[in-house]
Amino acid sequence: MFKKILVAVDGSEHALRAAEVAAELAARHQGRLVILTVAKPLRAMSASVRDYIQAEHMVGEPQYVLSDMARSALTQAEHKARDHGVTTIKTAVREGPPARRIVEYAREHDIDTIVMGSRGLGDVEGLLLGSVSHKVTTLAHCTCVTVK
Repeated sequence: MFKKILVAVDGSEHALRAAEVAAELAARHQGRLVILTVAKPLRAMSASVRDYIQAEHMVGEPQYVLSDMARSALTQAEHKARDHGVTTIKTAVREGPPARRIVEYAREHDIDTIVMGSRGLGDVEGLLLGSVSHKVTTLAHCTCVTVK
């Protein structure tokens, strides 16, 4: 356990705390860390994300803005991991339903622990359909750590 750790990030405060916990686990157990972010397909982008892009005066096509947001989330988490002394770090980006992609990635890459924030940048959809962390915990084949 704690040899291949996957941390799912979306740029939220909870995800950054999850990245810190994952980094501590990886450092303490000489584990490998994978930092994963999952972007929704552009066609599935909620009105709240479009409104956020407009309100923040982000420029460019929405898919490129979202790519920058994903890159930023990965970079922040990677910095936290390096600050904790983790040297074996891989980053990955997937597209689609977040919970499903996180669980698929974990299975395909023999991950033994998934770490994620208890809440992310989700919108009302998360309240109605259940949180990503809850879905991952239910579907995953491995240990899951949810960070508040």
